[in-house]
Amino acid sequence: MFGNKSKKTEIVKRERQTVRKNVISFPILLSEAQEYMAKNYASTLYDANKTDDGSQLERKEKLQQYIKQFIIDNNYYVEGCILADVVDSIYTEMAEYSFLTPYLKSKDIEELNINAWDDIAVHPIGGKPYKLKEHFSSPQHAIDIMRRLLHNNKLVFDESKPIVTGYLDGNIRITATHPIIVGAHIGVSASIRIVNPQKITREQFVQNDTCTEEMHDFLRDCFIYGISQCYAGGTGSGKTTFMADIMSFYPDHKRLITIEKAVREFDLRKFGEAGNVVNNVIHMVTRDSDDSSRNIAILDLVTAALTMHPEALVVAEMKNEEAWEAQEASRTGHTLLTTTHASSTSGIYTRLATLCLQKYANVPFNIILRLVCEAFPIAIFMKQLENGKRHLMEIAECSYKHGDKYDIRPLWAYEVRDESRNSDGKITITGEFVKKNNISDELMQRLTDNGMPKQKLKKYGR
Repeated sequence: MFGNKSKKTEIVKRERQTVRKNVISFPILLSEAQEYMAKNYASTLYDANKTDDGSQLERKEKLQQYIKQFIIDNNYYVEGCILADVVDSIYTEMAEYSFLTPYLKSKDIEELNINAWDDIAVHPIGGKPYKLKEHFSSPQHAIDIMRRLLHNNKLVFDESKPIVTGYLDGNIRITATHPIIVGAHIGVSASIRIVNPQKITREQFVQNDTCTEEMHDFLRDCFIYGISQCYAGGTGSGKTTFMADIMSFYPDHKRLITIEKAVREFDLRKFGEAGNVVNNVIHMVTRDSDDSSRNIAILDLVTAALTMHPEALVVAEMKNEEAWEAQEASRTGHTLLTTTHASSTSGIYTRLATLCLQKYANVPFNIILRLVCEAFPIAIFMKQLENGKRHLMEIAECSYKHGDKYDIRPLWAYEVRDESRNSDGKITITGEFVKKNNISDELMQRLTDNGMPKQKLKKYGR
């Protein structure tokens, strides 16, 4: 009798276990969970990625609890996965950015390149790019996630506007192209640039072979004593990081204004023991909008900044007619740091002159060239080599000659001595920094007039 009862109890247990484990694949569970959440908690789901940290965390916990309860109520079970991981994956798919989420939050990643829905490459900081094993589930999945990434900018991303640049969380720039351009079978192609400001010291730059102590000191002293500089180099070459360190030495009592495009990388405010700000710095960023009346461009900020009496102005990158205002500011007593697209120190000046022509196309090219040569006496070219190391490849002094002629006087250069690749594909590059020339008498005089002490001048002069 008791044996029969024991058998019945065992059968009931097995039946309950069978019911309890309603095995389901993750894609099907995700689809059902999405339908359930959209029907019952659409408003909470819609607000899930708003930027108010406190309420965002509360919304996340609430949505995760709803998802968990849905799974439990239906006795769903994904083979080989624990409930917490399943809940987290579903939340990430519905309210965040799928498998991209941890990479977007990483401090070690500087770029994600989406070549197609099933082809994604990662560029780690200071390392070699590699392909991800993960990818979107379909071309449409890639489009859906891209629209979610662009949601905060309220940007249209469809056939009417197939190329879109947007920003996420203040430090991520997204340029996406629609299937109408890249093909329906591709889904989306995009470049996602993640700005994780790196604070690197002079000692670290020297240790990492970015520059020598003398090169760093020269650029720092030139900035402090009123000599404007223009940096060139590709994305990831280290321009912004290096400029930030140079600016950190600017005297606290002097007013410094920085201007950046949409994403703020500079953070130069210094605080005293009491928590008060001890230096005199203002950070500005542009604002992009489909409504032209709400658009704030670099030119607008440069114009505004010059009415605020800065002693130094930093324009993170010059791409358009703001180059005219920048060179005017430099020639009238403001110290400028800026960057532009050029492949050498020599190419900086023709590039800047071309940008200035966008403002005044009727001004002769040779006159504009003379102005930009005078405005930016120092040019710097930076590059990340194949081994992943970043170097100041050249620091040069520029002086205008006549017509479209100007003289580039190399001061320091990084010279590659040897390059080799082993059987694993690892590249080894050996080289050294070489001092090419002393600075000119003209630059010596400008530094003297701007108050540089004689003991410092001796380091750089004849």
